[in-house]
Amino acid sequence: MGVDGKAVKISGSEAVVLVAVDMGTNDPFFFQLAEAESEEEAEKFFLIIKEIFNYPVTAVVSDLGKGRVFVNLVDQIFPGVPHQACVTHFSGYVDMKLPKSKKSRYYKQNEFFRSYIKNILFATNFNDADELLLRLRHIEYLFEAKHHREIIRSLRRNFNLLTAHFFHPELPRDTNVVENIIKELDRKLVQMCGFKNPQNAYNFLKLWFCAYRFRPFTGSKYSHRNGRSPLSLAMVETSRFDWLKFSQTKNRSG
Repeated sequence: MGVDGKAVKISGSEAVVLVAVDMGTNDPFFFQLAEAESEEEAEKFFLIIKEIFNYPVTAVVSDLGKGRVFVNLVDQIFPGVPHQACVTHFSGYVDMKLPKSKKSRYYKQNEFFRSYIKNILFATNFNDADELLLRLRHIEYLFEAKHHREIIRSLRRNFNLLTAHFFHPELPRDTNVVENIIKELDRKLVQMCGFKNPQNAYNFLKLWFCAYRFRPFTGSKYSHRNGRSPLSLAMVETSRFDWLKFSQTKNRSG
């Protein structure tokens, strides 16, 4: 299961859409419109997946979530389930924290540091990643800025999550599948300039996700997916349903 969130504007304020995707079929089987990416909202999200959908969670890949809320809750709600933190999100966090300006007094350090951290994140095996992290201890004194120290602390704290995929072949190391779905959604949201109220937002999201789940893939690099929709790949006989009528069925969330 891949998990991520997308900010949406409602009445001038920011809310978030939490999305869960079956990574094997690319099926966004559940979304939740939440006030914020908080522990309370994330807990509701995961509990619905576990207790109402009874979804067979065998592995989870997510970003860390604000305040590590995804990390803490996956451990609590799905104990023993392998959990991978998205290396692409962490790499983006590194890029955000490190100033890119050549005028920065730490410019050369920043460029070397950025490259070094990416070598850890995108290593081809655990031993290489672990060795690079160990070597970082011996050169840590070279990185003097506050942002360097913050990144190093976060990397060490989350290292096991960032490298879980080396020990669990079923785990991708990123949430790119979820991100691609969210990017498609974002292209529609940009055109809409926000929603007047939560009900309007929910109605649109319900319709959009339903259309996505029924739409066949046409340009997938995995040839067996082309001509089949996410629901079809999930072994649902979609020919029995009119997707538009199905989207209007009550009490369906995604």
